[in-house]
Amino acid sequence: MDRENVLVAYIGEQDPQVWLQNEGKGVLMPILLKTAQEVIYDNLEEKQAARIETSVRGQIRALDFWVRFDGIEDTLEKIMEWALEEEKYEMCQEVKYLQDYTNDLKKTLQKKDEDFSYRG
Repeated sequence: MDRENVLVAYIGEQDPQVWLQNEGKGVLMPILLKTAQEVIYDNLEEKQAARIETSVRGQIRALDFWVRFDGIEDTLEKIMEWALEEEKYEMCQEVKYLQDYTNDLKKTLQKKDEDFSYRG
């Protein structure tokens, strides 16, 4: 795992769910988009995007966020919903491009599989 490209956010004693529903989304969504781009363009199966660390009863707990190619549609959809709510239209444009790109890529791969199966 490449730690230098992974955001690590220490949120103290805050509840991670509450943090993620509020200010955390503004931090996490752009990072998830960047990581999704890397997964798609670098042909990766998965990549860690971020780690949220919190203190629970004096012990540090970590919550890792991964972007996986097999779930990329859901990830992009969640980013798009947030970007629309926040009126981040440039981000929406990037997400739309990635959605179209991955759809075209999957169609191409499916076509190749069908062609290979037909010949085999």
